[in-house]
Amino acid sequence: MVLTSATQELFGCLADEDVTGESPYKLLKKDDIIQDIKTRAAVSDFSPVKQIVLDYPEDELLLVYDRDFTYEQCFYLVLTPEAKDRILNPPEPETSQVLENVVNKTPEPKEWISLGSELEIDEESIKETREKLWYKFSRVRRKFGVPVCFSDRNTADAKDGYLECASYQDSRFSIKQMQRDCGMQAVPRLQSSSAQTQWYRNIFTQYVPRELSDEEKENILQFESLNNFCNSVTPRVLQALQQEEIMNGFFDDWKALGAAAEDGDWSGKVSEGLMLYQAFTDQKYTKDKKISSINWHPTIYGVLAVALTEQKEERTKDSTTFVVTPSVILFYSFSDPSIPQLLLECPDDIFAFEFCPSDPNIIVGGCINGQVVLWDISAHVTHLLGTQPGSKKVSDLDDNQENKTPVVRYCAVSALESRHKAPITDVQWLPPTFEVTRSGLPVENKYNISVQVVTCSPDCTIMFWDLRMQRLLSHSATDRKQSVDQKTQMTPYSVPDTFKHLDRTWKPLFRVLQGLRDGEIVHTDWKLEKDDSGRLQSAKPLHCFNIHHWLVNTVQRSPFYKDIILTTGGWNFAIWKEGVMVTPPQVCTSGCWSLSRPAVFFIGKDDGSIEVWNLMEKTSEPAQVHAHITNAKITCIKPWTASSKQHFLTVTDDIGMVRVLEIPKVLYVPTRNESLSVKKYFELEEERLNDFLKREELWAQQKREAEELKRKTVS
Repeated sequence: MVLTSATQELFGCLADEDVTGESPYKLLKKDDIIQDIKTRAAVSDFSPVKQIVLDYPEDELLLVYDRDFTYEQCFYLVLTPEAKDRILNPPEPETSQVLENVVNKTPEPKEWISLGSELEIDEESIKETREKLWYKFSRVRRKFGVPVCFSDRNTADAKDGYLECASYQDSRFSIKQMQRDCGMQAVPRLQSSSAQTQWYRNIFTQYVPRELSDEEKENILQFESLNNFCNSVTPRVLQALQQEEIMNGFFDDWKALGAAAEDGDWSGKVSEGLMLYQAFTDQKYTKDKKISSINWHPTIYGVLAVALTEQKEERTKDSTTFVVTPSVILFYSFSDPSIPQLLLECPDDIFAFEFCPSDPNIIVGGCINGQVVLWDISAHVTHLLGTQPGSKKVSDLDDNQENKTPVVRYCAVSALESRHKAPITDVQWLPPTFEVTRSGLPVENKYNISVQVVTCSPDCTIMFWDLRMQRLLSHSATDRKQSVDQKTQMTPYSVPDTFKHLDRTWKPLFRVLQGLRDGEIVHTDWKLEKDDSGRLQSAKPLHCFNIHHWLVNTVQRSPFYKDIILTTGGWNFAIWKEGVMVTPPQVCTSGCWSLSRPAVFFIGKDDGSIEVWNLMEKTSEPAQVHAHITNAKITCIKPWTASSKQHFLTVTDDIGMVRVLEIPKVLYVPTRNESLSVKKYFELEEERLNDFLKREELWAQQKREAEELKRKTVS
């Protein structure tokens, strides 16, 4: 029964006051209950049991306070006199007869003696080693409270009369299994054989191992030669078993010393220079073309993509014949370097492209004509993984091998009237943590999904592009998230319609105009300021340096120090620290930082050589110079970490060749306290340059004062 506080107070049975867990019983008079039912009618808590109370033969009913909610309520009413007597006067438990002269003793635990079993139990026990996955299921609000309609289903529609949710390989993930725990058991050696018999005859045979009889075994054991062999071998076997218990006999001391074959050649000499690991080229697509950009696939091992552009002399060459060559982005793989694994069709040559950090299947590229292009390769990820059912290796002698490579057409291209007026030299995805509004104001990205792209061009314009529909920019980014999670839909022309709403109509969300000259480095703070009319506009640059003699081709922050920047362009490269510069004279075409060592960076040169700079060894000249990596000008270099013991450096040249160089151990394993030493070096260099600038300003002031004094003396 449920008794309200008013009823409890009326009958003197307040919970935890009049009745408690130790004294839960309360006798209620039958007349009082009947009077309460007459007075409060249906409001009375006893109205549901009115007839039961009227039929009760005695004058008092037993009410029990149920603190533990045994019957799902805080009180229960006893309805029969027998049950009331049994509750108020419970029967005494029967006591067993105790035999005389027998003393019951409590058993005492014995002392635990460890024999090592607890270690085996601990090893075999299952322990959680990774974080649990959290899943959130939701539905749209308009479906709340909607009635559910069930219908009959034919059991023949599904296998065995049930719906099977079979597992499938998710094309968006590539997980490499590093370790597996499996059991093994030794079995007799199996042998397969065949015979020329009809298919309806014996299909398989089974045999048992042939063993010696007990009599033959006894005779062999009597041989004197066998006894001598066992006597000579037994001590050595016992010694080997004893040594195995003391130390691991299979431990490779040579490898532990760092002189194994993977660290150098078989003579034990450790390699200190870059070594060619793999080379890629394709005469059909790379002929008379240079590689303008290169990127490793973020999730698939050994897959890289390169963008091709025509050489300048080919574009300006006056010829009576005009041959149209397709503009494509090629995907190469370590598994089959002979041919491209995937082709991305482009409306024009691509200068730069990038994989989306939120979804590697989405790729954005910048064309030479100033347009922005989008691709979706979700339908071809299985092919790149090399696990496509029925796929076969294509022979190098196959004349139709180009038909075997899948071609992906672009999903969307920006509007021609809203393009850059010069080639797009770089394109980058904005980080998933923030986005910009139409007025250029940075705001937080609450959904942590990259949906905006920024492009730059020699037309002195920086443009921001948004992948969402124009009318939805003021809304949330959930639509973009749903399109990423859903399976890519295909149109009849095998073109994914992921960005169908942007094709030919895509316009920049926001643009920044800068009046820069070739080779200038600008350092500014992304902060909007109001002009005299009150309109928001971009802040003026904090610093502007004209240090490079031609277009800047590399601007890259150090992965270890956020205030250290490497730039290359023209005839030199420079290292900056928020306005402070260090630059030796070099002929440079590209550059990049090492991903594992703060003091190491790589510079590509016009003559096809690569310089390896190590600030821990030398600061005035490169630590290593690898000449003749290629006979053409190096266009791009990009590092990639395959594993903790395998680091690569990708090098592309002006004739469409891709080379993957393996970085030696001495160049990717940092030395002790290297990070602190390099940081200290940059600080000392900054102090030296600041002192030089102050002295230069002082000398200029002294020179002006001397000229002024000389002019006064003459006058």
